[in-house]
Amino acid sequence: MVLMSLQKTPSTTTLILPPASSIHPTLGIVYRPAGHRIEYFTTMTRTGKNYYDSEVGISDDSRMSTAAEELAIQLDLEKTHQDPRKAAAFDDLFGRNDSHWYAWQWTKTGLRVPNGQDPTEYETDRQGRKYWVREVLAGNEVVGKIPVPEGNGRVVVEWDEVFGIPRATKEIGWPHRRYTTHFRFNPNPKKDDTSGHYDVAVGRRSGWPHDVMDRCLVVSADFERSLANSDDGFRTIRGSLPKIEPHV
Repeated sequence: MVLMSLQKTPSTTTLILPPASSIHPTLGIVYRPAGHRIEYFTTMTRTGKNYYDSEVGISDDSRMSTAAEELAIQLDLEKTHQDPRKAAAFDDLFGRNDSHWYAWQWTKTGLRVPNGQDPTEYETDRQGRKYWVREVLAGNEVVGKIPVPEGNGRVVVEWDEVFGIPRATKEIGWPHRRYTTHFRFNPNPKKDDTSGHYDVAVGRRSGWPHDVMDRCLVVSADFERSLANSDDGFRTIRGSLPKIEPHV
């Protein structure tokens, strides 16, 4: 049975995503996709299903949002000095809806352990920060490869805007007024029964990291796409996926 949120007719907003770049010298790869236009629904659709089953039934002219598009919505708010934690576009993540459900949001984005790589193997930069190399998924397609920083509820201090994945995280206690988002990452996932690979979803939710008084945004790359709970849902997008190709 599909659980639908008790919402009024959803409104949509048009957003132009500017061209972005993702540069990773240690991998020798640069990504520079062109900008693109999307129309996104302010409210989310509640399914209560896992990622794969949530994608079934989306109309042909629509699709699930990517992690990069969710980040673009967030950064568009932050550029005008708005707190995304209080914005209507993320109301469902914070339970601000008629049915009071706290959305656990799927996106089309996932992270995959490259074939033959030890999932626990990581790199360390000059500042002692840990990074795990992962392939980036758009749906079931591999569209890139990036170093993923440590999670454990750390605060996101820098973003990769091409893929919507944190570029750098930091352990910061409360208050962390400049920052709104925390990151959780499982570097050693189980094998996904559907894909046959060691994948994690890149989803969004809210939470209370570091015992803060108010909920923060959380980017969660710590659970499998095949898992499901009653609060699962997604945001509907109208607009084609951008083409992402590496420039070596």
